[in-house]
Amino acid sequence: MSGDRIVEFIEDWQTGFFLVLVVAGLGVVAGVAGLRLAGPPGFFAGFLGGVGLSFLAYSYLRYGR
Repeated sequence: MSGDRIVEFIEDWQTGFFLVLVVAGLGVVAGVAGLRLAGPPGFFAGFLGGVGLSFLAYSYLRYGR
């Protein structure tokens, strides 16, 4: 592996790591909003919806214009 490929690998890994953190964080925020509206099932639905929508938004902004 050349030095440039290692740097690219680390940059891709860091991007993926922060993407997972941000998506999970936004999922928790949406889950808390759902929890206040509908109780525990609302947290689960809000978390899944928040994760899905935030990932789709990131994908659109990065790849899809």
